[in-house]
Amino acid sequence: MIDHYQAFLEAPSRAGFLKLQEEVQVDADYCAVGSFVDHLADLCQRGCYEQMFEQTELMPFGWVASPSAHLYASIAAQQMGCPDDAELERFVTESLLQGLLETGDGSPHDPYQVTYLSDRHDLLAYFSANVEKQHLVHAPLGLLDMVTTTTGDQLCFLLSEVVASAQLENRLKLSTSPAHPRLASKRLAACSPRRVW
Repeated sequence: MIDHYQAFLEAPSRAGFLKLQEEVQVDADYCAVGSFVDHLADLCQRGCYEQMFEQTELMPFGWVASPSAHLYASIAAQQMGCPDDAELERFVTESLLQGLLETGDGSPHDPYQVTYLSDRHDLLAYFSANVEKQHLVHAPLGLLDMVTTTTGDQLCFLLSEVVASAQLENRLKLSTSPAHPRLASKRLAACSPRRVW
């Protein structure tokens, strides 16, 4: 399975990212709800960088497709005095975020296909968007999480069956956490397929 991860990072593509999503979602450590990222966010907010570093060094395969997980790994590495590791994790974060952006354009007909519920936070943070309202819609493509931003724009996320179950059971409301770092990047903004905000 790690081959798909390496292949995507060596030659990022939409097809490669979708294959990586499939592989991650069947892994025993996969958790659509976001327990790993939530734990890292909590450690980051409390300034427990050594623990963050240890956790991200042991990152399970089920989380390798998460931009947030790698962003926290970058923060932890930087705080622990490992700038090369931090730069590598920033590269992985940006590559995965670009992969997410290439899964769709955020419209109801071509929604972003999320791997984890935290991916929605990552994309909202990338666009510097805040949620005004949110609702779930059963569409021909599947269950869509439709978000209207405070600026009146709409973003749609296609939830896989596993992610949709987690959404319905655990997280009906999407809100942005003040502890969640902004993922907007000058390098990524220049090549984003959707530059609405």
